[in-house]
Amino acid sequence: MKQKSPLSKASLPTATLISAFCLFAGPVSAPAMAETLPTNLPTNLKVDYSIALGGFNLGTADVEANLGDGIYQLDATVKTEGIADQFFETTFALESRGSFSGNRVKPARFISTYQDADSSRRVELTYPSRGAPVMAAEPAYGDGFGPHVQLNDILMTQDPISALLLPTMTATASPCDRSLPLFDGRRRYDLQLREDGMTEINGGENAYNGPAMRCTVGMLPVAGYERKTLIKLLAREDSIRVWLAPLEGSDVWIPVRMTLRTPFGGAVMRATRFEIASNE
Repeated sequence: MKQKSPLSKASLPTATLISAFCLFAGPVSAPAMAETLPTNLPTNLKVDYSIALGGFNLGTADVEANLGDGIYQLDATVKTEGIADQFFETTFALESRGSFSGNRVKPARFISTYQDADSSRRVELTYPSRGAPVMAAEPAYGDGFGPHVQLNDILMTQDPISALLLPTMTATASPCDRSLPLFDGRRRYDLQLREDGMTEINGGENAYNGPAMRCTVGMLPVAGYERKTLIKLLAREDSIRVWLAPLEGSDVWIPVRMTLRTPFGGAVMRATRFEIASNE
């Protein structure tokens, strides 16, 4: 009989941070040699990711993105597998729609659908042209946005899946050295990226192989948290590393690998297969 793990209650922020692992990659060029093309180049991206914890298979993340005409569409499925399925079978279906604005993305709608053996919930955030995002949850939360989350806290925020797209103003600009104000409908936090140098990723056959920018990622909790242990872990400046690759033909960078220390061992998420194609 499958038991409901206490980790399942933290799955969304965990999947959110691990989703900084989780995106797609395509053929890339080194930043100094890349040709600068418009970010609205029609592109379709598909990727499969594996998630491991302490050397054991924990789950998968499948992501598909369509970029074109200054807008993006992201769809992701994150689900447990292997040993994790024996204790807390969980699936997240995540969607984000929005547009590019300089070196930022501006979401228009975010949908998260959570399901485990005992419960399910659908959360939708819509982003008006001005003001705070509006949330609709089914079933509804009894405390609104979450513990101590105020409207001022969530102004100018973006959803966590849109944070997987990191546009820059030019091909030579660093995708790191930025702060991402994120809100998933319950938890409000900043991810602070700092550049840690260029390196090479050798993922093997059907995976990503090429240059990548390594970044350290710090988490700054703002509101909505009840688990102090989780906060302390995620707020450690040196606990998260992400490797970003430039998407050829645009000024958009994407994560191809991420590592995270946990009390249960090191967590690693990496692309096992990715595809890129023009929509033209």
